[in-house]
Amino acid sequence: MPGPLFTLTTDFGAGSGYPAQMKGVLLSAFPDARLVDVSHEVPRFDVLAGALLLEACVPWFALDAVHVAVVDPGVGTARRALCVVDAEGRRLIGPDNGLLTPFLGPGAHARAIAPGAAVAAPRSATFHGRDLFAPAAAFVAGGGAVERLGPEVDDPVRLGWPAAARHGGEVLGETLAADPFGNLITAIRESDLGGAPVARAFVAGQPVRFARTFGEVAPGELVAYVGSGGRVEVAVREGSAAARLGIRGTPVRLVFE
Repeated sequence: MPGPLFTLTTDFGAGSGYPAQMKGVLLSAFPDARLVDVSHEVPRFDVLAGALLLEACVPWFALDAVHVAVVDPGVGTARRALCVVDAEGRRLIGPDNGLLTPFLGPGAHARAIAPGAAVAAPRSATFHGRDLFAPAAAFVAGGGAVERLGPEVDDPVRLGWPAAARHGGEVLGETLAADPFGNLITAIRESDLGGAPVARAFVAGQPVRFARTFGEVAPGELVAYVGSGGRVEVAVREGSAAARLGIRGTPVRLVFE
């Protein structure tokens, strides 16, 4: 039987030794553990970008995986450490700074990770990924009761990212983050379209084509489409929409037939 599955998502950088130290903690607890690097290239300190990456990736893993996420500019301060169990039973561990927002919907439960309870107090004030989050992940993966981590939290930090707004025959949103290709992820979810065909799309007030995929437009052309993560995205075919428009706050308007 394979060992427990852990995913790691951080802003540490691909050349950093910090992910290796976290893996060392997990492998010391479970030599047969399966470790998946979601990404260590979340933009530095960008909690929103990290949350959107988790939203897109975590649902594709088995429910018994344990997800450790560290984008934590407040490490060592009074910010809490959390273990979140969402309505479907997914377990996520990370800082209480909004990073786990996509999994804090109805039916979710959050527990503070209290140092000195189920896991030892951190050795360092600056590396809770290694000293607190990884040990907590090992604890729950080994069958430890989440309740033993610490007290229930009824007010976890939730990001107030802009939501899409539908008005009559159109939906309005804005860009939130960029992927490594420079494609821009927006606040408009596929569900916001309600299955209605999109007749026209506008990005930064300019008309663009709404297509099924970027291959349907010419190289260098802006295009809007429903991305694989379930949100409307804006891209430049064989180019970077982020370089052309900036990453965050560009308005997007879709008009239905």
